Amino acid sequence: MTNTTLRREIKKAIDHVPEDRLASLADYVAFLNRPSVMKRVEEAERAYKAGKGVNWRKVRADV
Repeated sequence: MTNTTLRREIKKAIDHVPEDRLASLADYVAFLNRPSVMKRVEEAERAYKAGKGVNWRKVRADV
């Protein structure tokens, strides 16, 4: 099945989802669109190396 065909099938299926379940479906789609954990870690490491961010000791002095 091609991406285009799959997208069409998904869009058709969404039209049959009951209204009371649309909000949870929207939440799930938003979850799927989030960047992966590894991508976020890599971005954070690049930001840290670029001098951005805060030392955790400044945030949690009690640790």
